[in-house]
Amino acid sequence: MKKLPFPRLSILGKARGSQTPAMAFLRRLPLYLILTAFALLYLEPVLYMVSMSFKSATDITDATAKWIPHQPTLTSVHFAFDAMNVWPTFLADRSLGENLMRSNLFVSLLTTFLPALIQVYTCAIAGYAFARLNFPCKRLLFVLLLLSYIIPPQTVFMPLTWVFRALGVINSPMSFILPALFGAGLKGSLFIIIYMQFFKKLPNQLEEAAYIDGASTYKVFFTVMLPLAKPAKITVFLFSMVWHWNETYLTGLFYTRIGTLSTALNAIKLPENDYSMTIMAVKMAAALIFVLPMLVIYLFTQKNFTESIERTGIVE
Repeated sequence: MKKLPFPRLSILGKARGSQTPAMAFLRRLPLYLILTAFALLYLEPVLYMVSMSFKSATDITDATAKWIPHQPTLTSVHFAFDAMNVWPTFLADRSLGENLMRSNLFVSLLTTFLPALIQVYTCAIAGYAFARLNFPCKRLLFVLLLLSYIIPPQTVFMPLTWVFRALGVINSPMSFILPALFGAGLKGSLFIIIYMQFFKKLPNQLEEAAYIDGASTYKVFFTVMLPLAKPAKITVFLFSMVWHWNETYLTGLFYTRIGTLSTALNAIKLPENDYSMTIMAVKMAAALIFVLPMLVIYLFTQKNFTESIERTGIVE
């Protein structure tokens, strides 16, 4: 009769191979230390920016107050908040829209979220066409798409400004919304390629089943393919939102009477003969105000964003 194998018992009376929670923690401790070191390495600039934002003028020159200020103050934050014109100033002789456009935060939101939301769908249409449809001059148009991504954007800024001036969209968020409507907005060619890579990976049986049921190409796209492209939509929306939020050259070129938080950040200056704060502390406070909205959005969408990156094949 064959004997059944029994686990050998150690001195403590536990089977070999079994681990207590303390032993498992000790085995993973080196990995935890390495991850903590990398986390602190990436968080150090953010922590330094937060610390500098609340430092007084004396703390700036005090070597002992490197991270924790001895005399924390909100003076730099208040000045940066006002200098960046975050909230609108309502004037009686202006309309509601004109008063809102006086706020750099409101202009930044219009310049960021509306084009990003539009690009999610317009670039999806172009990406689906390149990935799944056959039409005349497809290869030529794809080469032109790649050229629009490769050619430096500085070469087309001046002609683009002349066109927008003729259309009357200068000093208006329409200068960013209008190109997005045609899938040619900021980084639009890259977003089309992302969608194209995603739609190529979907099985053909989905379209064939829809065509057998009598669905048209438009119905197949909007009811079958586009709902499946949620990872690509999240990726495109977040990338477009961050790039529009950080854009300074185009906003400085198209906006001459209005501004965004990105342009206001670069134009901050201290008043003369004011020694209660330093330009470094004010710049750090302004940078904190600028990155805070994107940081909050990323914290809430980090899980979906990571999964979207893995499924869209953007690293290919």
